[in-house]
Amino acid sequence: MSVKLKTTTKQMRQYHRIVRIGYCEAQALLKYASPFAYSSGVYGWNGDYYEVDGVLIATGYRSLPDSKNVHCDYSLVREYENKAGKLTSREDVEKLLHEFIAKITEEGKGVMLPRRGVRPGSEAANVYAEGRY
Repeated sequence: MSVKLKTTTKQMRQYHRIVRIGYCEAQALLKYASPFAYSSGVYGWNGDYYEVDGVLIATGYRSLPDSKNVHCDYSLVREYENKAGKLTSREDVEKLLHEFIAKITEEGKGVMLPRRGVRPGSEAANVYAEGRY
């Protein structure tokens, strides 16, 4: 059992690469990954945070509520979730998770820099999206 740190969504937005996945949308894919942090608010638990290959994966009801533009493409998540559900070994599921991260960072689906003052499509946003920071 691992210990999760309590954090805030404001602190999690400091990550350069963020993928937001809804509650229970990637259960099989994240089966063997351990969240390093969680956030909560007046309504209770908001979400868990995982770090995989330098990308922050935010899952939950309200993990990053005002960051609608970092939500991962549902069809891509569903595709990898279905593949993970058919796998039985830990190594295969972890390999698939790394493949998923590589795919979304390659295509830029759901991965971006959610900093204030950086417009999508600007040179600064492109630098971070391409990993040149």
